[in-house]
Amino acid sequence: MIARARALLARRFIQDTLILQAGKIGSVILSLISSLLVWRLMGAHDFGIYGWAQTFLGLWLALDLTGIGPSTGTRLAMAIGARDDREILNLMAFYMQVTLTFTLGLVTLILLLSPMITDAWYGDRHIGELAGLLSLGLIADDFYMLVTTSLQARRSMKTLALMQNANQFVLTTCLIAAVLISPTPEALVIGRLVYSYSTLLMALIVYHRTRTRGDLPFPPLVTVMKRTRTLSPRPYWKFGVANALDKNVTALFSQIPMQIVGVVGGASAVGYLTLASAGIAQASVLSSAVFDNMQAVVPQMVGRGDYVGLRRNFLRVLIALIVLAVVFYGVVAVTAPIFIPPLLGAEWIPAIAPLLVLCVYGVITGFGGVFGSLYRSFNLVWKIVAAKVVTLAIMLPLGAVLLLTGTQTALRPYGEIAAQVIPAQYLVSDAAATGGALTIVGIYALSVTLTAIITLPVLEKKAHENA
Repeated sequence: MIARARALLARRFIQDTLILQAGKIGSVILSLISSLLVWRLMGAHDFGIYGWAQTFLGLWLALDLTGIGPSTGTRLAMAIGARDDREILNLMAFYMQVTLTFTLGLVTLILLLSPMITDAWYGDRHIGELAGLLSLGLIADDFYMLVTTSLQARRSMKTLALMQNANQFVLTTCLIAAVLISPTPEALVIGRLVYSYSTLLMALIVYHRTRTRGDLPFPPLVTVMKRTRTLSPRPYWKFGVANALDKNVTALFSQIPMQIVGVVGGASAVGYLTLASAGIAQASVLSSAVFDNMQAVVPQMVGRGDYVGLRRNFLRVLIALIVLAVVFYGVVAVTAPIFIPPLLGAEWIPAIAPLLVLCVYGVITGFGGVFGSLYRSFNLVWKIVAAKVVTLAIMLPLGAVLLLTGTQTALRPYGEIAAQVIPAQYLVSDAAATGGALTIVGIYALSVTLTAIITLPVLEKKAHENA
């Protein structure tokens, strides 16, 4: 048994995952500290305004059809597997081309049009103004992601884990400082912008110091910038568009329900659902190390043509994630109602019901996310996008009916006791937030099911041909 455990720990995939996981634990602790303070000081209404602005900005990002993040990560790992240093340079140059053209244009549109759109839709220009300010961080975030993508693709997991922890420390510091100075949505937006540009500077320094490590050096960023002037985007943009649609449609899984919740239940309802979503996101960080590692390992194995090994390892990881997700989110569901009232106050009690519902979402995404690296490497993205569009077409009308009828109020975990401790004005917001959570769960459940049906037979066929 001991020998088997040592052999297991000696595998690079396990070592890399453990390194990333150790870093994730540190990130979760820092994130929880800032989140608890922000939620408590701001309250449901003001934090709901900030969350509303964030999700409205997310709707704008659906216009981003470049798919530059996931497509670059997949192709960089494949280029590393094939040891193609010229392709590495081209992929990074294409990434910069997109960021310096499309993202700048999108930010300009968001700044100009967002206030008018939210004024027409919600009767509130302020939501659009905050979204416009938040968009100013997109350029910094894009360049930061280029550095993290390069580290992940070449499996520099120690450096990546350290940088992720430093990133979270900066974010925690900026958000805490913002709400201590002024617990308002505006202060939180400013703190978020300071964080974006501070971590960009950190990422540039890290890349400069680590790019030559290993037996396949990465190019200097100055060289990458020069290559942007001569590189043709034709070989890259189609794969990017497919990945963009995949990412954007997935983002709509939560953004559209969040907007409907805001219209039906108001800013407080958005605050409750945002807190519940953030709580699940905090918990999901503890399993994301596996996803980060798979994003590098799967494309590299495809680049080498090792489909038999890929099938064996992928199925092992999938089964392990299903078991761990059920256990982990079961614990979250049991403990959340106990800790939320004393930590955040009675005002946040209505967030408990949507959080319990979203624990099911946590289980689904806890293993469903592992399919992403597989279908991107197999170039099945268009089929997955079609499946996700079908999912939205089926589940959004059902979710809208659920929100409007208010039948979800029966899911409140305390029954009559809750009606005594929750003020009357919270009841509509509570019901809307819970209905939004149910809608999100239904969407993800159907989407992951269709993704597995499309992806796993292809993996089996390739492994059989490669045997």
